[in-house]
Amino acid sequence: MIDSIGGIVIFVSNQARAIEFYTQKLGFDIKGEYPYKNTKWIEVGPKSSTSTISLMEPHPDMMTNEEMEQAKKEIGTMTNLWFYTKNIDNTYKELQEKEVNITEPKKQDWGGIMSQIKDQDDNILTLISSYEDHKHIK
Repeated sequence: MIDSIGGIVIFVSNQARAIEFYTQKLGFDIKGEYPYKNTKWIEVGPKSSTSTISLMEPHPDMMTNEEMEQAKKEIGTMTNLWFYTKNIDNTYKELQEKEVNITEPKKQDWGGIMSQIKDQDDNILTLISSYEDHKHIK
């Protein structure tokens, strides 16, 4: 059966800029870098995570023309990817200091606390407090 979740692809306009954002601003590690023809496959993730994000610049060596057009349309949209943090207030302040485009944490109807982050291409990522961080809030 399935052992773990590998990752998700986020389409970016420039891989080098994306690597800079995800490693320097979010503090992720490069988990894999694999050359492929005239491009490369890059995977990043939090230090302790086995799941990764593949930062993929649409490229004809990896995609058909139709796939490239669709991928380009996805740049700068909601990724449906979320991250957990043990202390959303501290994480919010730390990311603000690094000039990350992040919304102020807000309590949600379902009980959690959430912020949204925009990466270098305005791809939207969600930051959610872990249960322990918000269980005291009524």
